Amino acid sequence: MLYIILIFIIIYLLIYIYKSNHKIKIISEQVNQVLFEQKDIYIQNYQEGSLSILESEIVKLVNCLYEKNQLLYEEKKLLKQSLEDISHQIKTPLTSLNLIQERLKKSNNKEKNQLIKEQQYLLDKIEWLISSLLKMAQIDANTVIFQKESINQKDFINQLIKPFEIQLELKNIHLQIETENQILKNIDKKWLEEALANIFKNCIEHTSYDGKISIIINKNPLYQEIIIEDNGESISKEDLPHLFERFYKGKNATQHSVGIGLALSKMIIEKQNGTITVENIYPGVRFTIHLYDNFVI
Repeated sequence: MLYIILIFIIIYLLIYIYKSNHKIKIISEQVNQVLFEQKDIYIQNYQEGSLSILESEIVKLVNCLYEKNQLLYEEKKLLKQSLEDISHQIKTPLTSLNLIQERLKKSNNKEKNQLIKEQQYLLDKIEWLISSLLKMAQIDANTVIFQKESINQKDFINQLIKPFEIQLELKNIHLQIETENQILKNIDKKWLEEALANIFKNCIEHTSYDGKISIIINKNPLYQEIIIEDNGESISKEDLPHLFERFYKGKNATQHSVGIGLALSKMIIEKQNGTITVENIYPGVRFTIHLYDNFVI
């Protein structure tokens, strides 16, 4: 009788081991399909302790791999789009540069000076385009690490307007600055300056001779507010909802506009837990930026 019981126990163990190995083999094949054939995984809910633990760990691993794979796929898409954007945007100035180069070979000294100026302008434009598009690609791919800094409001504004002093002087634009002479907190100075410079440049371009631009900084318990407004031409109702869209050019856009400056500004501000809005104030346009105090990187 004892021998019969032992035989049954041995047979049961052999069957159990066979089934367990068979199920493990199935799980292994499914994992290989996920890793090498990009197929979805389906693992049966086993009741046995060891297989149940194995199932749980494999599902977690596969989910993690799937998420990383999706991120890589999105990054590839963004990289592809960025390269296409750069290629498309620099095609026109490069064509113009080639034409100028041909004209330089046949031009006299007077015409040559003018062509060299045009050439330098186009080179500067290409450099700015590539720089801006690469910044947008960095932000899209979440590879930019924004820093938390504190800076005096007046120091920040002085730094912001310094590159535009000649343009302001040439158009005799009156600049009005209103600050509380306090500290701007939890901002990335470099990136915020980049965002506001694009907005400030836009205001200069659309403000007529003898016009006015105002920069106002306020603070309340919820957010820091930066307002940049001018008394120039207003934005058409059709263009207003699309002003921050990438490569969008409105009716009043300048001849050399490519439609990426304000889009880049919006991306930078939103990445610093902020919002930006634009409205017509007749005459002129007002940009309002809110930077919320719970800035999370």
